[in-house]
Amino acid sequence: MSDSRTMILQMLAEGKITVEESERLLKALNKEDDARGSGSRNDNRNSNGQSPYINVFPNILEAAKLGLNIRDIAETIHQTVHQTIKQVEPGRRELKEKMKEFGNWMEDVVEAMATELTNHNGLPIDSMSVDFIVPAPKGVENIKSFVIENIYGEIRINEGSSFKLLVNGQVGKHIIGEMQSSEWFSNNAIRIKDDKLYIGFNENASIKALIDLNLTLPTGSKLICKTINSAVKIKGNFDVETVKTISGNIRIDEANITDSDIDSVNGVIQIENIKNIKTQIKSTSGDILIRKCGLNKLKVNSVNGDVYIGESNISLETEVNAITTASDINIEKLEGPWKSVEATSRKGEIIVNWKGNSTPVNSQRVNIKSGGEGATLYAESVSGNIKFH
Repeated sequence: MSDSRTMILQMLAEGKITVEESERLLKALNKEDDARGSGSRNDNRNSNGQSPYINVFPNILEAAKLGLNIRDIAETIHQTVHQTIKQVEPGRRELKEKMKEFGNWMEDVVEAMATELTNHNGLPIDSMSVDFIVPAPKGVENIKSFVIENIYGEIRINEGSSFKLLVNGQVGKHIIGEMQSSEWFSNNAIRIKDDKLYIGFNENASIKALIDLNLTLPTGSKLICKTINSAVKIKGNFDVETVKTISGNIRIDEANITDSDIDSVNGVIQIENIKNIKTQIKSTSGDILIRKCGLNKLKVNSVNGDVYIGESNISLETEVNAITTASDINIEKLEGPWKSVEATSRKGEIIVNWKGNSTPVNSQRVNIKSGGEGATLYAESVSGNIKFH
């Protein structure tokens, strides 16, 4: 890839230009190549003359090999899509389906990015299977905060009495050399800094491997977890500070997610059995499901992933705000009085199945009572249906 294309994609990753601007610049370079006789390129536009950004992404696949930040690029795309939808005139019901198609296509692209990176930087030709237990690092019993980063592989964390780490997957023989697998991992993937224990490899690490991390940590540990295209599963009494993925699914069960940063570009986010939710959850095209929880202050934001909030308890302090651009919101089986519940979707359907006291007034009107004094239940959709049950 030429220096000019690399510069354009770097500017896109840093947010200095939009996706549309980067596409125009790349197309201009393509025309220059055509003028030099380097071969013709397709315009990649559909029958309506609208560009699906096909010109940009094959170049991003190449840019990923150069170490450009995929998350920054994905977030730039997210912002561009969000702003584009805002400008679309209401009444076009087919937009939701188109956005769903875009989400599926974007997922394929991100997976292709990860595969491309894995083939070049993650999984060497001489890879070997590994399956070992990592010895507990010295002083780990005094550590309360853990940062787990695994670019190519799943993170699974469960509650236990003490630190335990099982690693399995694929690593290059030349990377490990003559060392034992567990020794190699301890030397390269575990370190203590600023009273935090860092585990795994981040996107800037020179060593990458395709491995799963199965971790057991003491009750009350603070967690920061990051992957690119693999899942994060957390179950236990932990304080979750950050969980971020690009295309990996996120599942959090029984933990504390007060003021947490939970974000996936197009992976499914599933939250269950949380006693007191007080946080914001974001997804671009992945669905968000929240079940069997105690809701305090919850903000859910999705571009074109469906949102389900149900089977949960609410109180007079509860404030719920669910926003999607092109997908459905389903709120049902919430028990207790509430302060404020809001559901907003530009193109999707909103379904509210509310459990409360209802009193028929006449053949056309029913009074519903379930909130506290001054409670509000607000639903808005520009072109999608709103249904109350």
